[in-house]
Amino acid sequence: MITKNKLMNETLIDYAKPCMDAEKALKEAHWATLEHKYDQAIVKTLKALVSVSIMHAALLNMKKE
Repeated sequence: MITKNKLMNETLIDYAKPCMDAEKALKEAHWATLEHKYDQAIVKTLKALVSVSIMHAALLNMKKE
């Protein structure tokens, strides 16, 4: 999630929400796998990958600033 701080005129990229989203998706993928719902597990792991990618970008941005 990208937010704009109007007072400091800076853009902040949140890393925590994508981290929690990835954790949730991985947990759901785990349970789907245990229930032999492999297609559902594959979709959840893709969601986790996207969330991790967003988190990774946020961390790189934080390091740069």
